Amino acid sequence: MGGPVTLRASDEEGMLRAAFRDAHGVRLNGFALLVTLGDHTLAAALAADALAAGTRHAGALRHPERAAAWLRRQVLRSVPRGSGKRAGPSGQERRSTLAALGVDAATYKVLARFSVQQRAALIAGEVEGLSPLDLELALGTSASSARRRVSETRHLFLARRVAAADPTVAPEAHSLGGRIQSIADQALGRTSR
Repeated sequence: MGGPVTLRASDEEGMLRAAFRDAHGVRLNGFALLVTLGDHTLAAALAADALAAGTRHAGALRHPERAAAWLRRQVLRSVPRGSGKRAGPSGQERRSTLAALGVDAATYKVLARFSVQQRAALIAGEVEGLSPLDLELALGTSASSARRRVSETRHLFLARRVAAADPTVAPEAHSLGGRIQSIADQALGRTSR
């Protein structure tokens, strides 16, 4: 019988990096898809670049929530200015990509009117429920400014979403909590509660 298996430092580091990617990859890609309004190619590149940077710092990013916030900050720093105006997928392709995450037509219309920062605040604050400290890091602003941005965006989302709502659908189906939670569950591969 052999003795205990010992791992070389490079093996341990490789395992840490793989675990880091596994722990954050799917959620980060979902965040990037929503922030880029369904630009699959751009979202995949942003998430991959952020994960690559994160894996290089995996040892320092051991706390999952802080790592998630740090990764989201990396995505937001890399979103090209005017990315909504750049050549990319058509509106229909974007809607189709986001529909797979549970974003309906009315929600898409509201998100399309938001800036990248507004979408990021709504997603990180409401969908992912990041703490004020983590929102501060993710949004690159003070904690109070991050809370204010999330609150303002939430209210704006609600007002616009209700205005865009299908009158044949029950009002509770339009609640921010219900819609966002459904989108989050689908984006994260969870079954609805």
